[in-house]
Amino acid sequence: MIKLLERTLELLRRLKSTYSKTLGQNLVGIYLHGSYVLGSYQEQVSDLDYIVIVKRPLKLAEKQALMTQTLTKLWPLAPAKGLEFHVLLLADTLHFQQPLPFDFHFSKMHYAEYLARPQAYLAQMHGTDPDLAAHLTILTTTGQVLLGPAIANVFAPVPSEDYWASLVFDIADARQTIHETPTYTVLNLCRVLAYRTDGLILSKAGGGQWGLTHLQRQYWPVMQHALTAYQSPAAKPPKYDQAQLTAFASWMLAKIGIAESLT
Repeated sequence: MIKLLERTLELLRRLKSTYSKTLGQNLVGIYLHGSYVLGSYQEQVSDLDYIVIVKRPLKLAEKQALMTQTLTKLWPLAPAKGLEFHVLLLADTLHFQQPLPFDFHFSKMHYAEYLARPQAYLAQMHGTDPDLAAHLTILTTTGQVLLGPAIANVFAPVPSEDYWASLVFDIADARQTIHETPTYTVLNLCRVLAYRTDGLILSKAGGGQWGLTHLQRQYWPVMQHALTAYQSPAAKPPKYDQAQLTAFASWMLAKIGIAESLT
């Protein structure tokens, strides 16, 4: 059995080799972003985020082969939250526009849907994604090349206003989601405010740590609960104070400057 500390290294090795064989000459490169490059990756709580760049759109059979390799060769080694990847065209990443088109996308959230209707999923999973502005901002600032040319030769810079719009899009309904997914929403609000006030590009865990050193003491319990739940998922889930969650979301949205649009 592969030891826990070696799993991700083996996963990255397999990702590089299997995608190279599957996509052949159409493959430009594979690039890592997300928690892995932001310093907060933990196999027990994270997912592995990566971008696959190709020269031309994938045919349906190529998408099927990619998914077969992903689920049979890579998924057994995936971290707790699985793998999340986008397939993007080189022509699009060289000339960024918001929202950016994608040729294919998969994550753990779509796992059951894919298994239930694989052909429909393969045919329908393409379009545009406003979140790509955030993903590519992280990639162009702290990303890593797993395979392919240097990042600067493949990805155009993302305008700061597009990155900000992507962040805002992700927290626009925070006053509702903070009760449904408190850990994610609390930490995400923190990292958005860290960017707004200090220009920092942080992971969710980094956002929570920033909040504990920069935000009002009255909200420390909420942020500490979120950090503990995120970093120790096997531990007993914290009991959030629902009124404090509501107050935190409203206060943070006001600090971020988008509360007016949610009233």
